[in-house]
Amino acid sequence: MPEWIRQPQEKEGTYEFTGFILVTKGVREILSEAEIINIVFDVKKAVWKTGGLDYLQVYKNEAGQKIWLIDQLNKEMLQSDDFTELQKEEYNHFTILLPEEY
Repeated sequence: MPEWIRQPQEKEGTYEFTGFILVTKGVREILSEAEIINIVFDVKKAVWKTGGLDYLQVYKNEAGQKIWLIDQLNKEMLQSDDFTELQKEEYNHFTILLPEEY
């Protein structure tokens, strides 16, 4: 099983990757459930350590393959009155995908 390493982010942010998780077909074809769980755990640990991340997190393995995690709502959006509670629930998710699936 290849090791997936989170790459340095380009920008700071307040995204917390707290919503439900969407995993694309491409990711499911190349990653095991254990690898997906490890990536999710790692990004949540990074959020806990820093208080928030950029909306885009990139993971790379030793073969050079990349996985993207893209969050939809940051802390300010979730705390604002711009969204109803139902909208916050609907839009509060992050997607794990291959770059070519974007």
